[in-house]
Amino acid sequence: MVSDFEELKNLDGEIETDLEVRHKYGQNKYTQSIISVNTPLAVVHAASIRDVQATLRFANKEHLSVTALGGGTSIVNGSAGEEKGLVLDLSPLDKILEISVPDQYAIVQAGVLNGVLDQAVRKQGYFFAPDPGSKPISTIGGNIATNAGGMSSLKYGTTKQSVVGLKVVLADGTLIETGSKCFKDNVGYDLTDLFIGSEGTLGIIVEATVRILPIPFGNPTTGLATFESMEALSMAVEHLSGSGLYPSMLEALNKNSIEALDRLEKTDLSKGGAEALLIFQLDVTPAGALEALKKILHADKALYVSVTDDAEYAQNIIKIRQDYYEAEAAYGRLIVEDVAVPLSKLPELAEFVDKLKFSTPVKTFLGGHAGDGNFHPNIAIPSNLEAIPTDVEKAINKLFTYVQSIGGTISAEHGVGDVKDAWVLPQLGEHLVRVQRELKAAFDPAGILNPGRKL
Repeated sequence: MVSDFEELKNLDGEIETDLEVRHKYGQNKYTQSIISVNTPLAVVHAASIRDVQATLRFANKEHLSVTALGGGTSIVNGSAGEEKGLVLDLSPLDKILEISVPDQYAIVQAGVLNGVLDQAVRKQGYFFAPDPGSKPISTIGGNIATNAGGMSSLKYGTTKQSVVGLKVVLADGTLIETGSKCFKDNVGYDLTDLFIGSEGTLGIIVEATVRILPIPFGNPTTGLATFESMEALSMAVEHLSGSGLYPSMLEALNKNSIEALDRLEKTDLSKGGAEALLIFQLDVTPAGALEALKKILHADKALYVSVTDDAEYAQNIIKIRQDYYEAEAAYGRLIVEDVAVPLSKLPELAEFVDKLKFSTPVKTFLGGHAGDGNFHPNIAIPSNLEAIPTDVEKAINKLFTYVQSIGGTISAEHGVGDVKDAWVLPQLGEHLVRVQRELKAAFDPAGILNPGRKL
């Protein structure tokens, strides 16, 4: 098998063709939907931009698909190797090349872990804003390729708001640079934003210039509040969002999710008939903000309110939200969905999820980023099943149809990958899909970059 890749023998990295390794890279391990495992031809561990260029030139010549991989944290199987294709592992490209505090940017290779960069710049009084749940284990290249969100995206935006420029290797091996080191740069088309969220279908991101922000002055205010319904919580979210307090976090969990957390954490969050939980944070707390915050929550009939500026207690509150998936996964194999709806539609979405009917013994949950309308309706199915039950598939289809009918989207921050590709056409319509295919063809005429995904 190695002789088949003779042209790549001088790479700085290495090529693996062992069958067990290829199977490992043929599925993203964090994707809980039950799908078949592909068998790529080889895995190229790129140790340089030159390796990426050489691999793409070879793939173009041999008409092989190429799937870029960073931390492998996709939950829609978006970075799993294609059958008889190549996996381009970018994790060895893990160097922080520059941190410029005066200019408020950092230049990093694609394989740098999000959390590693954040820790590095915090030592200098700055932070890296994107904070997906996979922050400790996902790469910045992967975050950019999927336009990852997170708990603080309410205030600081998704990953794209932190990207200033990129180095990208195109399908033919050409290296291009988009954007610059300036926060404003209006020369030419905005190709930087085009590559962000493209899931490796237009080019391979190998380096990024990203914005870093000064850590806000003072102690943040963190807290939680419980409500008798998601409708009541939704009103509190609406009022907090429009209050001028500019919360950096507004996270919501429904009754089943609260019960799962109580079971895991040995807490009593569901006391007093609580059926909705709001976790919030103000990373800047001006004079009078704490009183205004409590006034809003009590006016919206919060059952229980706990607020603190104590860093240790605040971290315990944040941990409750971070343990959301672990708590739910205790009930079985967790099928994680990722939808967004207009803010006013949260109560309707919650009611819809509650009314889903199943013959299979499953548990449904709802939680997510209430401040920007992005929720994760998750379904725990029996762990021993070898296929997703038909009733669960039908429920997911009903959910997606409903979300689209109320002006929502079936993918907010997790990407499309293999799992949601059938829903792109219903959401975008044939004219927009045609334009996107034409765009894809312009960047990737041979169609080798992550084919069958995103479109």
